[in-house]
Amino acid sequence: MKAVLICPGERPGVAALSATAPLSNVPILGQALIMYWLEHLAARGVREVRVLATDRPEAVRRLVGGGERWGLRVEVVPEIRELTVEEARAKYGGSVGAGLPFLRGNGGRNGGEGCRTDADAGDVVLLDHFPGLPGVPLFDSYAGWIRALTSAMPLGRTPGRVGLRQIQSGVWVGLRTRISPCAQVRAPCWIGENVQIGKGCTIGPMAVVEDRAWIEPGAVVSQSVVGPDTYVGSFTEIRHSIAWEGRLIDWRLNSPIPVLGDFVLCSLARRRGGGAPSSLLGRLGAAVALLTSWPLCLPSIFRAARRDLPPFQSLVAVRPDGSGDANSPIRYHELTEAGPWLRRWPQLWNIVRGDFAWVGNRPLHPGQAAQLTSEFDKLWLQAPIGLLSLADTQGCGDSISGEGRVHSSFYAAQAGKSLDRAILFRALRGLLSPRLGQAPRRQSDEFMVPIEAKPCKTG
Repeated sequence: MKAVLICPGERPGVAALSATAPLSNVPILGQALIMYWLEHLAARGVREVRVLATDRPEAVRRLVGGGERWGLRVEVVPEIRELTVEEARAKYGGSVGAGLPFLRGNGGRNGGEGCRTDADAGDVVLLDHFPGLPGVPLFDSYAGWIRALTSAMPLGRTPGRVGLRQIQSGVWVGLRTRISPCAQVRAPCWIGENVQIGKGCTIGPMAVVEDRAWIEPGAVVSQSVVGPDTYVGSFTEIRHSIAWEGRLIDWRLNSPIPVLGDFVLCSLARRRGGGAPSSLLGRLGAAVALLTSWPLCLPSIFRAARRDLPPFQSLVAVRPDGSGDANSPIRYHELTEAGPWLRRWPQLWNIVRGDFAWVGNRPLHPGQAAQLTSEFDKLWLQAPIGLLSLADTQGCGDSISGEGRVHSSFYAAQAGKSLDRAILFRALRGLLSPRLGQAPRRQSDEFMVPIEAKPCKTG
């Protein structure tokens, strides 16, 4: 039992969606369109699927592999141009459709001719709609995209994913998503996995927030889609739009909207150049420190549990690109109930990943980075993010005060191995003897707002 799937090629009506991936791979309600179809075909008894791809076939092949995940044998075939259903059936007709009980003689609306005009059951399918929704095209326009997502939003239209739950009528939420108790979520609404929604946010109605999106406190998302790995800044309002990484599109007008800066809207996934955070030896040292020091964090974790708080605070900072400008945000964590130095323990993992260095300038929230207006202040962003900083040794820590800016800008201008060693030595002395080094100060609470920390106080 075999079938053929035709991946859509260029679609001018939704060109922005295919900027980073072919349309068949674009995440829709948590997973790619082609994955919906492979699940659908596997449930119908198909065992072999030929995928015809014109746009980046290697990306399609990487996503679906050999089809083992669905119990299928999948072959991705590159094509010079997108074939029509009739052309694909003529070219591959001898090898598809045979033995599919749902293709012929089902007594349905197409009679004995058997579903050849039904795109959900045919032997050759163009992937321009959801399974079960042949009359709701996805790629004609951005308005059509929104309409299709709204039609597929109910749980009955999405595959039975582990962890996807309906927290209230018309509101679906994925795994490991954290929603502040002070946020408002209005049905109908679909929120993916690993999403962070801050306090004071309003999500919905008619809103889709894809996986790994980060919605800062006070933001509003209504009648809109927030794409995967997309950062939405504090008090940003997204209405009747598609916010996809760094792009904002008004789906009613089918036109892009200018975005003023990365602290308003940007991609969390992209990576640009910048200072090399840490050497291989430094990353190995961070891994060793991480593995050997974890028992020190247990008291902090237990204190957080007793207070009904999350053990780790999820924070966001801009990733410096070495030019003095704020780049795409990066996520990092701190221990909730820990002292001024120990709270940074989770950031050892950022060093292992290569996002942080042992010594650099402390991370800045996008809102704080927007405050760096002068060329001197922007030097802060010309150095990599560090676990320790020169400002730490002077008692400034994460503060963006005038003194903190001076020390951070000085470090960016004078960075070198000798200065790094001096900072490490001074920080170690301060850690062992608090009298020799003041505890670093934290960033302002205006920007460092943990998700789901404590219930809001009203009145």
